Formats: sequence, C-alpha cells, structure tokens
Amino acid sequence: MAHIYVSSVHGTNTGGSDTSYGSQQTGAMTSLTAGNVYDNIGSAVAGRTLIDGDVIYVADNHSASYDNGGNVQFSASVKVVSVSASNIDQYSPGATENLTDTSDVYQISNAVVEEHILLAGLDLEAGDDVIRVQSPFGDCIILDTIIRPDTSGDVGIYSYSANRIILVNVDIIANSSGAFCFKTGSQASVYWYGGSAQTLTTLNDFGSEGLHIEAKGVDLSPITTVYGGNSAHERAYIRFDSCKLNSSISLPTWTGHSNRYFEMFNCDDASGGAYHRFYVSQREGTVKNNDSTYVTATESWYEGSSKSSIEVTTSSTCSHSRPFIFELPAQYVDLSQAASDVLTLDLVTDSTALSLTDTDIAAFLVYPDGTAAVQANWVTSGKTVGTGNYGIDPLSAGTALSASSLGAGDWTGEPASANFYKMDLDTSGDAGQATAVSIRIEVYKASIASGALYIHPLISTS
Repeated sequence: MAHIYVSSVHGTNTGGSDTSYGSQQTGAMTSLTAGNVYDNIGSAVAGRTLIDGDVIYVADNHSASYDNGGNVQFSASVKVVSVSASNIDQYSPGATENLTDTSDVYQISNAVVEEHILLAGLDLEAGDDVIRVQSPFGDCIILDTIIRPDTSGDVGIYSYSANRIILVNVDIIANSSGAFCFKTGSQASVYWYGGSAQTLTTLNDFGSEGLHIEAKGVDLSPITTVYGGNSAHERAYIRFDSCKLNSSISLPTWTGHSNRYFEMFNCDDASGGAYHRFYVSQREGTVKNNDSTYVTATESWYEGSSKSSIEVTTSSTCSHSRPFIFELPAQYVDLSQAASDVLTLDLVTDSTALSLTDTDIAAFLVYPDGTAAVQANWVTSGKTVGTGNYGIDPLSAGTALSASSLGAGDWTGEPASANFYKMDLDTSGDAGQATAVSIRIEVYKASIASGALYIHPLISTS
C-alpha cells in the first residue's frame, strides 16, 4: 500500500518515476519534496503501478487542465481524496481537474477482478465522458464531487459492466444541455443520494442490457426526459424518492415493455412546492396521485394541504399471469389493539366503465405476529381457496367488492355514476403488533381506463 501526493501548486513529478510514500504524511503539502509530489492525477497513475489499498491525496488548491495522452486509468482498488493543502491528512473538498483531449476519460477498469474505488471531494471535467466504470462486479463510491460532462452526447458516468455506483452529494453540471448524467447497461446499478443535476435535460442514455437507477433527495429540476437513446433495451428500474422535479418532466409510461419499472414517491416541482407526487409505471399499468379526485373529509395524506387519491389504469395485457403490482404509501397502525384489527381501503369507480370483484383486485398485508415479531403474518382482501392460502383464485369470476361506508357526495370529483367499494384486511384472526404497514395492491383487471378507478390512500381502522 502506497501514499501518493498530487499538487499542481507544488508537485514537479510528471509521472516519470514512483515517488510514493510508505506511510501517510502530515503537515502542509509544501513540506514534502516537490519531486515526490505529482503535478496531476494522470501523472500519479503513470508514475506508479497501482495496487489495492493505494491512496492518492490531492491538494484542495490543486487545479490542473491537461492532455494526458490517454485515459487516466485506475486498475486497482484505490482511494482518490481531496485534502487540505496545509494539513494533508485532513479531508477537504476542492481539488479540480480537466482532461482536455476529446477522447480522454477517468476510467475504472480491471478485466480480471472487481475493484472498489473511492473518489472524494473532487471537481472533474473531461473532453469525452467524465468517468467510465468498466470493472465488473465492483463498487465505485463518489462523495462531495462535481462531475462535468462537456459536449452534447457526453456522459457524466458511463458504466457498461455489472457494478454498483454510489453517489453521495454529487452535482452533475454539464457544459451542454445535450449531455447525459448517466449511461448505464450490463446490469449496472446507480444509487444517487443528494446533490443535483444542472444544465442538462436528460437523465440517462440507455446502454445495453438494462439499467438500475435510484435517486433520493436529488435536485432533478432541469431534467425533462428520464431516459433517452436506445429504448429497445428491455430491462430497466428507475426510482425517484424526495426529489425536486421539472414541471415539464416526461415520466416513463412503460406499459408496452416487459421488465421495466418506474416508481416515484414524495416528489414535486418548484411550482407545487409539496413533495407528494406518487407514480408507478410498468408493463401492466400505471398508478399516480390525482389531486382532483379525493375523499372530501379526509386529511391530506402527505402532511401538506392538497388532498389526493391514487388513480389506477391498466394495459390490455393485465391479468392473473401479468398482474399490475404496486404499494401504497406506508401508514403507522397499532395492530395489537382490537380497534385496529381491520384495515379498510375505500375505492370509487365509474360504474359505467368498471365494476370490480375480489378476483379483479386485491390488497395484501404482511405484518409482525403479536407474539413472535419475527413471524410474518399475511392477510388479503381477495378471494382465496383453502385454509392457509393467500394467493388469489385465478379461475373464479369472484364476488363483487363490498360496499364502502362512503357514498354519493363523499368524494370530491367523483364520477357522475359511481360504485363505492372497499377492501378489508382483517388481522383479528392472527393478532399483530404496532408497525408501519405498507399495503401491496395487485390488479388483474385488464384495460382499466383513466378516470375509472381511484383508491383512497389513507387506511381506516376498526
């Protein structure tokens, strides 16, 4: 394991030799011999054959713009960390680099073994894609960093191997609106916690063999297109949670594609200013919050002022072999109390377009057993066959859903001709404990049109 130091202000080693240290150094960067300090990260990589455990310390006043003559390639599990120029053993974000050649990138690549790379506190720009992750089955963790894709078509992070990329407080700031945050494929996964997308308008350019992206607490307000590029590739999972959105964002409607899933929770745009948007789309259907139709007397379900219902639509392929599955927002319920044993969901449908039975739609609940919390108890509102089973009968026409206690005039924006239904989840036969419950909904009814089915998202108990 070596300790490698980089400073454009003090370093004079241009990569001709290995001048790493055997132990971590302290004090100011200028206290080190200038010839033992590299003038940029590319020189540091060229000067030493990196091995697992090496650490590259880059001064926070470092600013380098150069043509490396090729990629800056990390071929081992290393850390690259911005440190204080006056206290080089202390983390201090600020080190800046720009690879000026239009074909150069920072590349994480090892075709033989997985790598685990940490990039922390850096500001990186490149003439091509900025960071390419090629190492299979490895981790790339990026902290407190700015990534600057350059021209149209360039990508902040391009991954084409089965690896995991974790971003914590990362800003992707493009020099062109035609750039992309990511290009992912080959089963790559990106987890983005905090930070922002700036200037560009498209989140992801499809690579090959699918993608997995989760963004939590990220400012995505410039993004109007979630995915671009080759939309023929099938596998995709994208999740937004507590993100700021563009008011004109085009959310995926993936009812025509197998193995694609998009979900969004607690998001909104600046004009709404309320983080309550709910949206799930997959091949079999789409579900989203509707602020025009809701139970009039209810509280807001997200601690804001607007009230909503959950509007459900399904594709023509929806069935028991292709159910549309989603979860409602979680709610705390004390299932150890007799007054909370039965959980009820209220629904309203346009009776001219839709009637529902207990084999058309079902709610499912898993909850901790009242005696042994590690035991999972299951209950469903749907039609089951045989003791102990909770799969919904795929052959029966079913029985019409029970009537809700709500009726005409209880919903704002309710259909002119309406069915008022409910689904009950009765836990009294197998007592539970206090818990946050998340109710899974399975819909088997095909071709439910917009405006035909709304679910009240707040659970009532009795």
